[in-house]
Amino acid sequence: MSDLDAFLSFAHELADRADDLTLPAFRHGMEVRTKRDGSPVTDADVGTERALRDAIAARYPGHAVLGEEHGRIGPDGAPTWIVDPIDGTNNFIVGIPVFATLIALAIDDEPVVGVVSAPALASRWDGIAGGGAHHNGARIEVSDIRDLAEGQVSVGGFTYFRREGYGAFLDHLHEHTRRQRGFGDFWQHCLVASGSIEAAVEAAVSLWDLAAVKVIVEAAGGRFTDVHGDATAAGGSGVSSNGHVHDRVLELLGANTAR
Repeated sequence: MSDLDAFLSFAHELADRADDLTLPAFRHGMEVRTKRDGSPVTDADVGTERALRDAIAARYPGHAVLGEEHGRIGPDGAPTWIVDPIDGTNNFIVGIPVFATLIALAIDDEPVVGVVSAPALASRWDGIAGGGAHHNGARIEVSDIRDLAEGQVSVGGFTYFRREGYGAFLDHLHEHTRRQRGFGDFWQHCLVASGSIEAAVEAAVSLWDLAAVKVIVEAAGGRFTDVHGDATAAGGSGVSSNGHVHDRVLELLGANTAR
């Protein structure tokens, strides 16, 4: 077993632990608080991240951890586990089953292992750099549609697009695609990786929202960049695609807002 395979196996152990915490809390009474940035957080978010941090420290004490709820802890330059305990907290709070724990490992600042576990959807995706991507253990690949006009594109929250200056992209998206949907959060990128849709775009997100899905999309044969075309999960935005339509999506985005 290679080092990356061992890390992926451990990431699945972390996902199992997260599922044991998030799923029992789903659709049950929970305390909801508002963070400084205005986003909601629950005890399940905080408790799940704490449990994952403890597990990582026990297995890999020399590694660092970056999480949504507690920031970064650990030595500079060390392999870093990037954790979003509940991606889709707003869904989680109101009883929508589209939420997941996102777990990635970055080495030299590049995500190389990714696991997305969505227990209420009975779904788990994984990917490894230089290897393949899977959904519930079955190999997945991106679609082969080459013309965006024949493709389906998903976008995140409209508010963020308009706030970041991409409102025209939303306004004109229907002119350049066959179908448009707003699956949002992790799910839209996993749908790209699974070949169900051709592209997904988010205008304002954080590294922990994107690190795991970047690995999975690329391992499935797709492409992942920020809205400016840089191949990073740390650019504050995300564009995933089957690769064939990627440049066209970037062109539509770039035509509406200067960098």
